[in-house]
Amino acid sequence: MTDNFDELTTWLNHINQQLSPQQKTRLNRQISTKMRTVWKRRIKAQKDPDGKRFTPRKRDQVGSISRGAMFQRLPKMLKTAYSSKRAEIGFAGRTAEVMAVHQYGKTIKPNPKSKPTRYPVRKTIGWSDDDKELIINEIREFLLNE
Repeated sequence: MTDNFDELTTWLNHINQQLSPQQKTRLNRQISTKMRTVWKRRIKAQKDPDGKRFTPRKRDQVGSISRGAMFQRLPKMLKTAYSSKRAEIGFAGRTAEVMAVHQYGKTIKPNPKSKPTRYPVRKTIGWSDDDKELIINEIREFLLNE
């Protein structure tokens, strides 16, 4: 699944010219709030935008998984920001740094005394086809109610 919205560009540009800044802000708020809810559910279900399960944690030396499910408190930390020109959904601060390691599968040193560790890719943020459909439906519903 690609993050390509080219097929919507013409349609969205036409709508963009017709809405006032207040309407754009309201629409961006509705879309970002709805998407945050969808992404929260997806993270709690331990799935990436394509619907695949996250790569499980490595087992410890005894053979049991060291902790419970990953990212259980993470949905509470998902933030939204919106204006008449943009809508953003993501993480902030230290949470954003930690999630970038998982999102892109980076190699880091968990603490200064440990050796570098490569983390598997676990996409928590991204667009699915269902997300695109949800955005189209939100825009359609907004326009019908205006």
